[in-house]
Amino acid sequence: MSANSPQRRPRSATSPTGVPIPSTLWALGADRLDPEGRWPAAIVARTVGEFSAPGSRVLLIDWPAPTARGNLRVPAPDTAAAVAAIRDLDRDSSDAPDSGESVDLVIASLLGDPLDPVRAAEYITALATEAMAMGALLVVLSRCRHSEHGVLLDPASSVILAAQSADLLYLQHIIAAPVTGDTVTAAPPADPTAPGLARHVVAHTDVCVFLLPEHG
Repeated sequence: MSANSPQRRPRSATSPTGVPIPSTLWALGADRLDPEGRWPAAIVARTVGEFSAPGSRVLLIDWPAPTARGNLRVPAPDTAAAVAAIRDLDRDSSDAPDSGESVDLVIASLLGDPLDPVRAAEYITALATEAMAMGALLVVLSRCRHSEHGVLLDPASSVILAAQSADLLYLQHIIAAPVTGDTVTAAPPADPTAPGLARHVVAHTDVCVFLLPEHG
């Protein structure tokens, strides 16, 4: 593992009522999830703080892929804002995977459009492994949602399969959720389903952590 990529495990905490919060749950406060937000500020900041050190190189990969005009990439405004926020945390952040420099931490978001989770997972894994230094970490943010036909889609399983197929080690699965007292606050429905079909209530964001192991 590289010097700039500490493999840190989240610390346990305690709820306001004294109930221990598992280290695999990131309690984000009482505000409900934003179903449309691709780079939740609290999750991004926690990811950077837990899995990188000051001065580390951090790459953001979003999905759907950024549009391009000729050879010019056009980053989405929310991605550009997330890159700037990470720089404020004393990291060297970018959303350009072809910059030529290896990175210590990749944060990939599938929160925008997981309707083709297999394609999305393969895309972010391919870009990440090309950019990662040995010992670097890949952290993928995803969330369940429904297809237009009411089928529940869970991108996390596709992400895990794609990452392991790329020889990344699956380190940890963290649940990031808004918590009020001892209760997880569910988000309102973000997408319609066919009439009469049961709806899964979105209550958390999946944070999957993978390691590119050093060999030799």
